[in-house]
Amino acid sequence: MAATKRVICDILEDLLEKDFEKFKWELSNGVMPDITPISRGKLEKAESYDVVNLMVQQYETSDAGKIAVRALRNIKQNELAVQLKGKLQEVLEDISAEGGASSGAAAVNASTAGVKQTISCSGGTVKAPVVHGGVFNGPVNFS
Repeated sequence: MAATKRVICDILEDLLEKDFEKFKWELSNGVMPDITPISRGKLEKAESYDVVNLMVQQYETSDAGKIAVRALRNIKQNELAVQLKGKLQEVLEDISAEGGASSGAAAVNASTAGVKQTISCSGGTVKAPVVHGGVFNGPVNFS
């Protein structure tokens, strides 16, 4: 999550002040259909890192990057949009290469009869039912 936020913030810092204001305008006016806008009051005096935190709070980390790319395209910052998309992809690949879990986290891959489920947990507990051979085996705890 921190890597994604850092990547978005780095790209936003490349915007000129006028373009950064346009970017915030996009966020306050619903960048895409079905996207809840961030209130103008929260964005008005927000710096780039504040904007990224607001985006992650409003849209979750996985969607914040996509929304940032779309907002950059909307304000005709296509080169930065391409750069951001590429950097976000690198972050995802790095996470995948690490098994999807950070240090101190539990990760489990389960595969049965064409069904694959990946469960990742960082600093918490995952409680999940287990089905093995079509038989429910009760909850399993990963700490």
